This record gives sequence, structure tokens and C-alpha cells, in this order.
Amino acid sequence: MSDTLNFSELLAAWREGELAARDAMVNLVYHEVRAIARRQLAAHRDATLAATELAHEALMRVLGQTGEWQSRRHLMNVIALATRQILVDSARRRHAQKRDSGPVTDLGSKAELVAAPGSGDTLQVDEALHALAAVDARAAEVISLTYFAGMERDEIARLMDVSTSTIDRALRFGRAWLKDALRERESG
Repeated sequence: MSDTLNFSELLAAWREGELAARDAMVNLVYHEVRAIARRQLAAHRDATLAATELAHEALMRVLGQTGEWQSRRHLMNVIALATRQILVDSARRRHAQKRDSGPVTDLGSKAELVAAPGSGDTLQVDEALHALAAVDARAAEVISLTYFAGMERDEIARLMDVSTSTIDRALRFGRAWLKDALRERESG
């Protein structure tokens, strides 16, 4: 909880124009981004980025946004989204280079991706997550924080200020929905 309080205090001070608070926020963001980058690259064995590259690119995207962070939860979602966008862009580049080599994964691998975030076809999961967000925004947020930020369910519960059982329900629904969506894409 002290991280949240520290974050809130630094955010308020930064908004009031204190440059030292801005620098401290940058340091806090960098450590969060590095942790997310390490977790994601450990899970994405086929990724061609180094942890430092992923962290720096995500940090530049997050700091380059004009919107203000409202809370630690908001910041974590922004970081997860930036990481997701970088991984999707990287996967698109790899797919463009392998255009004639056929599909990257089969339905079994895609289903495993949803059951065990961190592996599989990032592009198809990204498309399915956009569709899931239209159906259940909370489930999409929980899946995104799990898959792209590498957070554990109890961390997400604290971040979202809900119970772990609420996160568990969102994960079950989101994973089931994504499995069905990926099956439809495979058969369609």
C-alpha cells in the first residue's frame, strides 16, 4: 500500500509543478516498466527484443502521452497497453518477414496462450482482446494486466480495489471467451 500512497503523493506534487517529484515518478515508472519487460520477455521465447529495449520503448510511449495518470491502476494499465502495443508491433514485423511460411501457431497453442498467458500468437490475441473489451471491459483489463503486465491475480485485485474472487471470475470469463473467439477465427 505504501507504493500506492507514494505514487499518489508524487503524482500530486508533479501536478503542482515540482520537478523533483517528476523525476521520482520517472524512476518509479522505469522500475515498473523494467519489471513488466522482464516478465514479458521471459514468457515470449520468440520475442526478438531485449528487456532494456522493451522497457525503454514502453517508457518513452508512456511518458510521451499527453494524458495525465489518474492513479497507480491507471498507470499500470497504460504500461500494460504500451507493452502490448510494442509486442504486437514486433510480432507484426516478424509475421511480415515470414509471410510465406504459413500459420505461426495452431489452435492448441492459441488455447494454451489464454490458459497460460505469455506464449502464442500475440496478434490474434490482441485482436480478440479488442473484441472482449467491447463485451466485458473488466475481463479485458484483467486479461491484459495478466498477459501483458505479468501481474498476479492478488496484485490485480489490490490494484483494481476488488476482491480476488472478482478477479478470478473475470479471468475465467475472459479466458473462456478468448478461447471461443480464437476457435472461431481458426475455423472461420
